[in-house]
Amino acid sequence: MHLSSRILSAALTAVLAVSALCLPVSAAKYDALTFPDSAGNQVTYVDQQYQDISELPIGAAIILTGMPDYNAAYNDGQYNYVGFNTDKGTWYIRLGSLGSSSVDALKKIVPDDGSITEFTACGVYVGLLAANGLPVVDLAQGQALVYSAQAGGDAVHPLASELPQYQQQIDAARAAQAAAEAAAAQQAAKEAEFTSRGLPYVEYTPTGKMVWIPTRGGTKYHSYSGCSGMIDPQKVDLGYAEARGFGACKRCH
Repeated sequence: MHLSSRILSAALTAVLAVSALCLPVSAAKYDALTFPDSAGNQVTYVDQQYQDISELPIGAAIILTGMPDYNAAYNDGQYNYVGFNTDKGTWYIRLGSLGSSSVDALKKIVPDDGSITEFTACGVYVGLLAANGLPVVDLAQGQALVYSAQAGGDAVHPLASELPQYQQQIDAARAAQAAAEAAAAQQAAKEAEFTSRGLPYVEYTPTGKMVWIPTRGGTKYHSYSGCSGMIDPQKVDLGYAEARGFGACKRCH
């Protein structure tokens, strides 16, 4: 869902920008966490302390704790973003390029059904979102620690592999649904071809040969409409006639 009317409004931008850019020092759930990146190199993410976001260098590996705001999803034509209410105010999560990782993929890891109560993101600070000036953490190559009260602890999710995996599943499900809907529409069109003429639809194998069938009683199909004094006969494929149980007329065949 684009936020053309949501995040671009001057009032919202002003409120959020003040709360996010000028904050007292606040602590995340962890001081530091180290994980391997996709190349196998160890990356240490730190609870970065700052009074103003301008103090935080681009590329800093940062830890943020909070919950995604799925009502604040956005894309700028290149990347997918989602709002992130954190211990350090309002941020945005950058999930990856369009088509690689969507907000729906993140929902597979952090559902919005209340089952997850805390989300710790380990990512890289990449600057301010052009649309509203809020800070952005890139998680495409990062890690997520998801707290579940039922599980009684944090589960670690390597996002570089999990986000694309979930996106593939989502894309496959959408493609299957689209294919099913297209098949249903095609079937409906096939049936309408007959029901619109007052004929019942039956599955049949087309032969390419056309015959005439009676509509007011009779069990034979015919090679021309005037045979046997038929009234309101219908021209159909031979395969349809046979599927309906009609046999060949001995007079005209």
